[in-house]
Amino acid sequence: MINTRKTKKQIDRGLLITTIIFAIIGSILVFSASWPEGVLKFENGYYFFFRHLRSLAIGLVGMFLASKINYKIYKKFIFLIIIVSVVLNLLLFTKLGEDSLGSTRWLDFPLLPRFMPSDVLKIGSIMFMAYYLEGIGSRIRNVKEIIISVIFILIFVGIVFIRDMGSSMVMLASLGSMLIIAGMKVGTLAVLILLAIVFSVIGLQIPAFSYRLKRVTSFLDPFEYKSSDGLQLVNSLYALAMGSITGVGLGKGVQKFSYIPHVYNDFIFAALGEEFGLIGTFSVVVLFFIFLVLGLRIASKTKNKFGKYLAAGITTAIVFQAFIHIMVNIGLAPVTGITLPFISYGGTSLIITLYSTGILLNISKENER
Repeated sequence: MINTRKTKKQIDRGLLITTIIFAIIGSILVFSASWPEGVLKFENGYYFFFRHLRSLAIGLVGMFLASKINYKIYKKFIFLIIIVSVVLNLLLFTKLGEDSLGSTRWLDFPLLPRFMPSDVLKIGSIMFMAYYLEGIGSRIRNVKEIIISVIFILIFVGIVFIRDMGSSMVMLASLGSMLIIAGMKVGTLAVLILLAIVFSVIGLQIPAFSYRLKRVTSFLDPFEYKSSDGLQLVNSLYALAMGSITGVGLGKGVQKFSYIPHVYNDFIFAALGEEFGLIGTFSVVVLFFIFLVLGLRIASKTKNKFGKYLAAGITTAIVFQAFIHIMVNIGLAPVTGITLPFISYGGTSLIITLYSTGILLNISKENER
């Protein structure tokens, strides 16, 4: 009886509790931030809130199922997973791609809800790189393996970059962190990051990406463009300023009244700052730091290389996405249209993030064998 208790597998309760807290905070903020637009566009203040709860419910079920599935099974289907992930993103260049706010990021299949394929490739590429890095082992420092690793990353990131610059940055950070954990020299990775920056700057000069160049320009001096491309950023800064230390109170924020378009999504951190002040924003930052520590602790305790790289990739992808979202909201990065994990109003992003967390929970459970 004693031996049975010792071998019973337990998930990381700290990670689970942190995720549930995120979900509760997100539901409260989405309800508050989306109410005005729901009334204005659909004559229903609960419109976005109920849709968010639906996605949250699907995501939580997915997280529960993922926590029960042995993560090693993904290795058996890894080529199918990565092929489907890539093909879905390539379909954005067909008639199935739906344009929204000047960018084609959504796939709209008949009889199915629209979704963002970049989120699918985000987790798919992490799984594939974990599989590949486990296979090459200590050869990660060989020139040949470095080149092959970089080629894979360029393919995955490049496909997403064309339609979704924010998600491509998250992928680059998460896949790059996996290379470091696998043993690649930091100096080598620094050179690769420098090359990525150079190619990104060159890419912004392409006429098709002119809207991104405008975002960079407005980011450098948002108040000069406050009536056009700098509108969201300027009002985001106003929201954070008005929130001060303690905030104006739940539901009492004013920037959500059309001053910040899509505040419940791309700028929900600003809504958090306005209504809950520095105390609220600092608390969320601390929660993401806790998530980072718990996720990397799971990775460090995992003896299986595939699980180690997978846990590290998922953790860094979620936390770095949060980092970018926060940087955008406080004016330290150009507007990218990227969500705050677990908290922003979401469909695909919320569901995939929760499912990925379920994989993390399963890895932690397998560590307890």
